Amino acid sequence: MNKPKNFHYYIYLFKRKILYLFLSVILIFFISFLIAYLLPTIYESSSTILIEEQQIPPDLVRTTVTGFADERIQSITQQILSRTKLWEIIKQMNLYQNLREKFTQEEIIDKMRNDIAIDTISADLGQKGKRSGKDSMTIAFTIAYRGQNPAVVQKVAGNLASLYLEQNLKDRQEKAETTTKFLEAELRQLEEQLSSIGNKVSDFKGKHEHTLPELKAHNLSQAERLENEIKQIDNQLRAIVDRKTYLEGQLATINPDLPIVGQESVMDPKARLYMLRVMLQSALANHAEDHPDVRKIRREIVELEKLVGAQGGGASVKRQKLAALQLELAEKQGKLTAEHPEIKKLQKTIAQLEQEKDVAEVPARPILNPNNPSYIGINANIQAADNEIAMLKKQQADLREKVKIYRERLEATPKIEQEYIALMRDYQNSHNKYQEVMNKLLTARIAEGMEEHQKAEKFTLIDPASFPEKPVSPNRILIMAVGLLLGLAAGVGLVIATDQLDQSVKDADELAWLTELPILGTISSMQHTEEVNLIKKRRWIILAASGLSLLLVIVFLHFFYMDLWVVTARLLRLANKSI
Repeated sequence: MNKPKNFHYYIYLFKRKILYLFLSVILIFFISFLIAYLLPTIYESSSTILIEEQQIPPDLVRTTVTGFADERIQSITQQILSRTKLWEIIKQMNLYQNLREKFTQEEIIDKMRNDIAIDTISADLGQKGKRSGKDSMTIAFTIAYRGQNPAVVQKVAGNLASLYLEQNLKDRQEKAETTTKFLEAELRQLEEQLSSIGNKVSDFKGKHEHTLPELKAHNLSQAERLENEIKQIDNQLRAIVDRKTYLEGQLATINPDLPIVGQESVMDPKARLYMLRVMLQSALANHAEDHPDVRKIRREIVELEKLVGAQGGGASVKRQKLAALQLELAEKQGKLTAEHPEIKKLQKTIAQLEQEKDVAEVPARPILNPNNPSYIGINANIQAADNEIAMLKKQQADLREKVKIYRERLEATPKIEQEYIALMRDYQNSHNKYQEVMNKLLTARIAEGMEEHQKAEKFTLIDPASFPEKPVSPNRILIMAVGLLLGLAAGVGLVIATDQLDQSVKDADELAWLTELPILGTISSMQHTEEVNLIKKRRWIILAASGLSLLLVIVFLHFFYMDLWVVTARLLRLANKSI
């Protein structure tokens, strides 16, 4: 068991083992010096590219190239750092010549990827970022390249920056052009579709030109107008029939022949019979069948018919009834449809009366040769009324035919309405889609022009690659400082380790502690000449090694860190300031 050590013991120990400490420091420091000197010098050159925003306000023109700047930078980086592109750059600039024989092509490409560094520069968006959901936005990025030749490093860094600028411009133009071509193809397809549907609509309208839903209001108004005209004609017919009846009543009271002066005018029984029949028609128009005047006229007609041997009294009544039914039918046809039960009943009754054999036309008057001007005039008015009645009935029939046509159109409209609405809906949808794509195409063409003139978002080189004057690695000062510290630590460890392995007694105190006996006296160490020379030689070796180390440090600082004249000038400047 060794004696406990104190501070003085360690002082004595390091004095006695100073050679171990010094040799360890010198050896490890020299090794670190060699490492710092032999490591290849690495230079770095970088270019800074600014991401400029769109020059034209987005509210006026929107670009077709969307996405965040980070995404576009990553996309371009993947393209430039691809195997094919990097190998092309390596061959073009003759890089890594010393590695081509030792490493494979893939390993050399990986080496270049590791030598390239891309760093983005972001800006805080503040309140604008809170609204958009992003705290920061990339406004620029740097492209750095490392190598042993500063001129080549600068050239490669500049070439990489140019590739980023060219690739970004190319990608944006290709995307804008692709968008435009896609929209043009889509527009052509929609044009064909719209034309096809338009032809179907035209054919449908041509086939159903009068029954289209959009003509429903027109057809209804025309039908109502014609029905009003029919009602007006009915009113005219009633007025003319009344006027004719009145004229016939007057005609019945007038003798067709002028009376001979001085002779008593006696009416012919036939003329009287004709007059009574006209009076009967007039009475039936104003009175019922059982009216006294009607019965009186009928009795007189019967007597006169017996007198003249006529057999047409019953036929005359049937003719009158037929005329009344025809007039009633004309009035109701202006109010009711052709399928109405009352219309059908009247038509059936009229048809039965017309088929009876005893229905014969009552002569307008007895076959006489009238010469009374009043009689002739009234008779002419009656004929004019007959002509007018015939004309109005023809007009009424024509109008009813037109009303029938318009009603048929109105009935056919609901049957085709759904098909027409479906066609028009398809046409409108296609037209809206066509218009939408047309607007997008116009916007895409404007955006494409904006990309061609570089008015959209673009990359701008604001800091081109510069010639690197100082290397970025290795940090030789740091390596040597670490080597010095490691040497000191190794020396201290070596001294302590040798002391622990040495079991000899070093002094009288240690001997007394081990034997627990008092020391009576000590004899000083007697060194002969060889030992003295050896000690002196060791001292000279230590001094020489120290001087050599100091010289190496000075040379290293002069050539690899800072010129000694510069250091001297700075020290003198600091001394003058302190004075």
